Amino acid sequence: MEKDKKSIVLQTENKNLNLKKQVSRYHLMISYSLLLIAIGLLSETPANLWEGTLRIFTSPSNLLTDYFAVGNFGSAFVNSGILTLVSVLVVRSHGATVSGPLIAAFFTVSGFSFFGKNLYNSLPIIIGVYCYAKLVRKPYSQYLLVALFGSSISPVISYLTFGTDLPLSIGIPLGYIVGILVGMVLPPLASQFLLFHQGFSLYNVGFTAGIVAMFVTSMYRLFGGEISTISILSTDYHSMIVIFLLVLFSCLFVLGFFLNHRSFDGLKEIFASSGTLVTDFVAIAEIGATMMNMSIVGFMLFGFVKLMGGTFSGPILGGVLTVVGFSAFGNHWKNSLPILIGVVLASKLSPDFSGDTFTVILSAIFGTSLAPISGYYGAFYGILAGFIHLTLVSNITYLHGGLNLYNNGFSCGFVAAFMVPLLDTISQVKRGKTHAGKRKI
Repeated sequence: MEKDKKSIVLQTENKNLNLKKQVSRYHLMISYSLLLIAIGLLSETPANLWEGTLRIFTSPSNLLTDYFAVGNFGSAFVNSGILTLVSVLVVRSHGATVSGPLIAAFFTVSGFSFFGKNLYNSLPIIIGVYCYAKLVRKPYSQYLLVALFGSSISPVISYLTFGTDLPLSIGIPLGYIVGILVGMVLPPLASQFLLFHQGFSLYNVGFTAGIVAMFVTSMYRLFGGEISTISILSTDYHSMIVIFLLVLFSCLFVLGFFLNHRSFDGLKEIFASSGTLVTDFVAIAEIGATMMNMSIVGFMLFGFVKLMGGTFSGPILGGVLTVVGFSAFGNHWKNSLPILIGVVLASKLSPDFSGDTFTVILSAIFGTSLAPISGYYGAFYGILAGFIHLTLVSNITYLHGGLNLYNNGFSCGFVAAFMVPLLDTISQVKRGKTHAGKRKI
């Protein structure tokens, strides 16, 4: 009887502790969202903020559309903050546990809200996934990750509404109907396409969205439509973005250090992980060590951009924030650095990239989706994966017409699917030779 009472007390204490952890994690994400909104509100006059936000909401938003150029500095930050806050509140309303994957999703939403995602074009995807959950009679909480990551295909909605010659009375309902239908097909496809690359590309939903966008684009072209890829960029706010990132990464490390009881415990376990899906660093090493890892990867990418002579814009800022988020869900410096090296090596050997620093930097940052290959098979194959990624990513945008924001995630899925079976065969051959040698001895 006494043992039963102790067991009940222990369970209650653990439940309360977990509840406190979840509350604190939600507070961290809400604080981050409010910080983005505050930066935006303090950076512009109300008139400029409204005009910039309106231009962002009515932009076709296909790749590459830098919201710093379409709107302005303040409106881009407000857009990112609002969309991130809405995402956090939606997840919280369904009682989901804040884990590494969800942190990655929040930061991905935040990052891509600087160049393609906004509240107007993201809502239909979220609604579509919700409709799918109702259709299959399963809790919406099971599909929240797909709903958040799936907004990578949100330019489909904006392009149909604002990028065609259709009147708004037709473009708005058409965009939303197509967006909801796309959201409904994403969950079943994402679960199946995970098998395609066997978890060696972190951006699984990005790959799935690329496939869906490819079909949407093909049908649009079939009926005489044409989607031109664009490149609207602004480097006017480089210095302000630099300050924001340095402050953010410093706060992540210091706060993580204190949440980790003023120790570096857990970082060793994170660095030893291959990062293959599904690897939740919060579950492996708790939130403090995870935040320090996010900071370390952030500083590494910041240094990479500066070393390459790059200038920060909306897409590069979005890329850095996305990978920082995935540093709770697979990325760390040991498995990501070889990918960066591989992309740079490929660019040095190709005359096509000799003067295109922006493309190389963006491809390298997002190419870290292939970090699990480096973590599992070794740094040499990570460099090779980065090399192959750059050769492919520059040639596949036409397939989806820029309507999938995760263009690099689309490419990485193919690279992983191509490399992993070959690497498994090489590993098997090596093991066979080793065993044969032992038998001879």
